[in-house]
Amino acid sequence: MNSKKILFIITSFFAFSLASAQSSDDILNLLIQKGVVKQADADSIRADYAIKQQEKPKDKSLTIDLMLKNRFEVRNGYASIPSENSAAALFVNQRTRLSLNYQHNNLFNSVVSFQDVRVWGMHDPRGLNGTVQLFEGYVEPFLSSSFSIRIGRQRIIYDNQRLFAENEWQVNARAHDAITFKYHNNKLSVELASAFNQANERVFGTDFTPSEPSITPANASPSSWTNYKALGVNYIKYDLTPTITATSIVVSDGYQDTANTEKIFWRFTYGGRLEYTKKNWYVTASGYIQSGRNATGKTIEAWYLQPEVKYSQPDNFMFRLGAEIFSGDKGTIGEKDHNFVPLYGVAHRFNGFMDLFTKFPGDLNNAGLVNPYLFIIKNITSKLEIGSYNHLFFTQRNFVDTNENQLTKYMGYEHDLLLTYKPNSYFNLEGGFCFALPTETMTTIKKSGEAARVPTWFYLQCKFTPRLLKNVFN
Repeated sequence: MNSKKILFIITSFFAFSLASAQSSDDILNLLIQKGVVKQADADSIRADYAIKQQEKPKDKSLTIDLMLKNRFEVRNGYASIPSENSAAALFVNQRTRLSLNYQHNNLFNSVVSFQDVRVWGMHDPRGLNGTVQLFEGYVEPFLSSSFSIRIGRQRIIYDNQRLFAENEWQVNARAHDAITFKYHNNKLSVELASAFNQANERVFGTDFTPSEPSITPANASPSSWTNYKALGVNYIKYDLTPTITATSIVVSDGYQDTANTEKIFWRFTYGGRLEYTKKNWYVTASGYIQSGRNATGKTIEAWYLQPEVKYSQPDNFMFRLGAEIFSGDKGTIGEKDHNFVPLYGVAHRFNGFMDLFTKFPGDLNNAGLVNPYLFIIKNITSKLEIGSYNHLFFTQRNFVDTNENQLTKYMGYEHDLLLTYKPNSYFNLEGGFCFALPTETMTTIKKSGEAARVPTWFYLQCKFTPRLLKNVFN
């Protein structure tokens, strides 16, 4: 066989091989039958092809992850101060999540994640009502090695999760229907997220008035709900030096006017954080300002500050000392709203595990919050950790009750004791006991309970997160 003929055959073979290995083999067999190539030449081509396939870098991967999280709780003051007639609540909640992640290097990523969330016994075991929901479902094509676009239902997590968080503590967590433009290199990260919500496909108008009742493990009775109608976020993080990092977050979120469904009240949040890391020390300060209008149309003039210092010795102990300050009013919103709202972030890790203050400004009755804290965490062994989390609570403004009495700013103290055991990478056992010492100011502001009562809460949580499959292939 002349060299041109062999070259033609080899070229044709590798071209057709893009379809599948089986079709390529069929082509070779056909060429042998027609006498175009000899069996030895075909075997040689097959061997060369097999070697090249082995040398080709594997650029595709499929991973399947399972999460099963159960939490037993005894509540007698969680999120609300108990009264004389209060009885403790006991229950077990559960999250079951299955996540599939397909990655094609330099081309795209895709994630589909399903979950079922429930309190044991909340659904009729003989019933037909399904509870599986889509937690995440997005595709992320890469336009370059540094730039990608994530489209679909996704978690939006920025900075220390104060403004945007996945809310991992909540049994159902949080995700957004959005599109996010992402740019990342060694020093700079820039993201631009955008969302526009509608309750259904419409023919005219953009009325966003969800009519589907919401049922959650925290509220088993169907209830109405609301969310932002439009959202825009710009996140920038830049490493100024090896020890100093600057972060900026600018947010505009809009809520629909109840009277005019085509009108949106826009709220603007802007600010950032500076971080300094040196050996065992970490020092940070963040600040944000809110302006625009709240959901009722009132002008917003609010602010937030968080200074913190952390000292840690790896595999030994760590302490964090800091404070969160939310601006507020004197209990009633006047012509302007001075209550800072931490948007869609997490409060559980910042303002106490008992979640006495999670709904802003409702849980503070429009009085703001000053929360100094001290966290001390000790590694008993490489697998066992104990933590002591201490919070003091004050109102930012002097609260004035309906009788024009000005209350003291001090609302009380909370202590959270946490024990964590992690024997391996996929199992975590966590137990916590928490109590609070409220004052009359706290019970007045929260409109519940008696100051003489001591709120308590105990939980035991096991989290199982194995990777069921990871397959890397061409």
